[in-house]
Amino acid sequence: MTPGDAAVAWSRERWVRVGEYDVRYREAGEGPPVVLVHGLGLSADFWWKNGPPLAVEGFRVLAPDLPGFGKTEGPAYLPVEAQAAWTARFADALALGPAAYVGHSVSAQAMLQLAADEPERVAALVLAAPTGDPAPLRRTRQALGFVTDAVFEPVGLVPAVGEPYFRAGIPRWLRTWASAGGHDTLGAARRAKAPGIVILGKHDPVVRRGFARELAEALPGGRCIELERGAHAVVFDAPEDFNREVVAFLREVLASR
Repeated sequence: MTPGDAAVAWSRERWVRVGEYDVRYREAGEGPPVVLVHGLGLSADFWWKNGPPLAVEGFRVLAPDLPGFGKTEGPAYLPVEAQAAWTARFADALALGPAAYVGHSVSAQAMLQLAADEPERVAALVLAAPTGDPAPLRRTRQALGFVTDAVFEPVGLVPAVGEPYFRAGIPRWLRTWASAGGHDTLGAARRAKAPGIVILGKHDPVVRRGFARELAEALPGGRCIELERGAHAVVFDAPEDFNREVVAFLREVLASR
């Protein structure tokens, strides 16, 4: 598959029925499946700098709109545990079998939960700018980090996040975020059986470095990778570096299966 072919395939909207909702998703490529799960308030479109390049490298890449976000209808809010269970149903709807899962921000917590609850599904984990730090005042610290993050993000991020944020609505965004603040993320990581890596940008004010390292150390063979560029939206800010690390990791892990 050429870059052009991957981009064209990715640009087409696809739909699949998952439980009570019709789910929109993006897909490109052939090979071992890799599921990209967007962060809070976003949609599958947020991965446009990552999906096609990963497909060109020999992976079948899929990115859904989570329930209530993007163009997928959903509940009033989506707790971490519910997101993990829903992601499993999405995988079943497409008959994926074991797959690699890439979660960004709050969705990194959900992918850890999925790996802990259903280890047979998860071949590998990539946690991009993961939240879930159990340090004191976690919600306050995280909220301040999100505010500060705006200083470090490129101007181009605004149109990429504005429309999906508006579509999701502030109440759903806030309730989902607040619910995630009570999730035992480190506990889920310690129960996970899949190898994993943590990737964060050097200028990320949301994710505490100590937490990122502790999370990586809890995973089998885990390691923490800090990119020289990027803030909390590292998958958008430093896509070439991010994609390179993901491809190298997945080739290493999946080749040994």
